[in-house]
Amino acid sequence: MIIDILFIIVLILLVLINILIRTVAETTKELKNKANLSGFEIARKLTSAYCEDEPHIIKKNGKYLDHYNKERNVIKLSPDVFDGENAYAGIIAINTALEADPNRKNISLARKINAFLVLISYVLIILGSITHNTLIIRLGTLIFILAFIIEFILLASLFKSKEELDKLYEQIEKEYLMKPIENYKKYCLLISLIKVATMPYSFINYFR
Repeated sequence: MIIDILFIIVLILLVLINILIRTVAETTKELKNKANLSGFEIARKLTSAYCEDEPHIIKKNGKYLDHYNKERNVIKLSPDVFDGENAYAGIIAINTALEADPNRKNISLARKINAFLVLISYVLIILGSITHNTLIIRLGTLIFILAFIIEFILLASLFKSKEELDKLYEQIEKEYLMKPIENYKKYCLLISLIKVATMPYSFINYFR
């Protein structure tokens, strides 16, 4: 069946993306942010520029689980990002803070819904396996595939267009968030794939 083939392709892509992310993360952690700002300070400066109702920014354990919670108006950053003064921390802090932008807040809500779609897909796959119901299993795999596609759409929505990306570069330079800015330009899109890599377990964010 086509659904089974697509599911296998998605799983292979997730494995490859996770390998890529680990490599890029290690590389960017070696690059010093010469602006000498921590991830917390970067997120605070960026949200101050974007938001009237500034979100709380807290440190929360969990590798690659940095995110913005719209309902609570809270940005949760992992210790490596919250305290880090390298390119990795800077890029994650900027990308996460962007979701608090009033013009992008729907991304956070959509990502939450998508996370629970993944959870629903697991329930259906397990239920189908227990009851030996192929139809339920395939429905679960179809929902998982859909969630994978949606995550890429959300990434595109975060950066919107080349014009919006250029405005972001200007903002980063204006607020002196990262230096050299070339590190952000080179790695921001690759690092943003963390959202895809963590999609299978991102629902954990909403239970902690």
